[in-house]
Amino acid sequence: MRHWTYPPIQEPALSAATAPARAARPARRMGRWRHLGAMLKVGVIGFGGGSALIPVMEKELVGGRRLEEHEFVTDTVIANITPGALPPKLAALSGLQLNGSIAALAGALAVALPGTAATVALLALFSALGPGAVSVIEAASLGISAFILYLLAHYVVKVLAPGGRLRPVPSIIAVLAFLLSGAGKTVTLGHDLADAEQGWMLPELSALGLVLAALGGIAVVTVGQMVRGSSRAAAGPAATAPGGGRGAMRAAALVSALVVVGAGLALIAVPGIETAGFLGLILVSTVSSFGGGEAYVGVADGFFVASGIVDSSVFYGQIVPVANALPGPILVKIAAGVSYTVGLESGSVIAGVALAAAALLLTVGSCCAIALMLLAGYDRARDSIFVRNIAAYILPVICGLLASTSVSLLHASADIAEGAGVPPVWAVVGSVLFALLVPVIHRVAKVPDIVLILVFGGASLALLSLV
Repeated sequence: MRHWTYPPIQEPALSAATAPARAARPARRMGRWRHLGAMLKVGVIGFGGGSALIPVMEKELVGGRRLEEHEFVTDTVIANITPGALPPKLAALSGLQLNGSIAALAGALAVALPGTAATVALLALFSALGPGAVSVIEAASLGISAFILYLLAHYVVKVLAPGGRLRPVPSIIAVLAFLLSGAGKTVTLGHDLADAEQGWMLPELSALGLVLAALGGIAVVTVGQMVRGSSRAAAGPAATAPGGGRGAMRAAALVSALVVVGAGLALIAVPGIETAGFLGLILVSTVSSFGGGEAYVGVADGFFVASGIVDSSVFYGQIVPVANALPGPILVKIAAGVSYTVGLESGSVIAGVALAAAALLLTVGSCCAIALMLLAGYDRARDSIFVRNIAAYILPVICGLLASTSVSLLHASADIAEGAGVPPVWAVVGSVLFALLVPVIHRVAKVPDIVLILVFGGASLALLSLV
């Protein structure tokens, strides 16, 4: 019987034959300012949070004198198996690999800052503007989410059908990953669109659970290879950060300093034991949160709502809707929103802003430090069969996870439309049509993505306003 070897997902340029060229290239490729600008752009247009931003960041970071595909795969794996907000971790890991520790620090802050600042600003104006402010942002987010759907689909097609030729085994892996993580969401969405009652729920794996299950499967495959005496991995060498493991550890120490700076800022603005205890809760809730921003809602409920620190009506009536309606990492926005509310209750808007800034620094610093420390160990293990197999097998799993994320985006759009008095099915159909329109526009004219995002957001806002 012919033994079948899993084909590498990477492009030919990433094969082992190109390893000497990679080793000889300059460590510094994408300049610090270009990386910073790219991460700011992601922070501004990054609706959907977490996994939805993987293709967005891949578009900004991979190709040319930027990251290679297998380096981005390494970053994606590490970001998915470590706690905290995914976009800042990807920004820090890519910044280190492209331009060193400073780029890692600046990129992580840049991707989280726009959405966090907008969250605090909107909460500050909430009493004056009322719920209408959130409604406007949600209406605009419908069109922007449609563009994100296109990016997700484009990424999946690129991985599963490079050159227009569908790869069967990766496709099967992607479908299985979707069924494990998104079948329940799909059934629920179908019931909601049909306005039918759902009497049962399909079990699902979280993003973390899915990635860990995939890593377990890859470990089994690796053991099988070792039993057969094969030393050949399915992909080329793993990524190497500038300076190796030491470079990653230096970057981890630098970003972890954000935690100290954030704590100092908060204690200067609102001195006292209670502030220190609250900051401890922010830190612990971040490093104990796996599964992205959606999972952090439940974690934050347990830490801040159940304990009486924040009223449930404020948390679910203001903080969570605002965080979900704005771009950027949801975890950071919720933590900043909770912190602003706590500071405001102390009687000062300045205290609220200071605590929110501290929450930004604590959440970004802690989760990025953990991810960078893991990269240091990952780098040392780059020659192992297991690590090299990860680069080959994990991308289809990520594709299944992104398909599940697409269903979540459609569900969120349906909920927004229903709240605006529009049939949810119209929002789902409209989002899909908008997403299908993007490649048509790209074929007809070279329209910058940021223009399409603004047009789509304005169109959905106008359409909902007319209803």
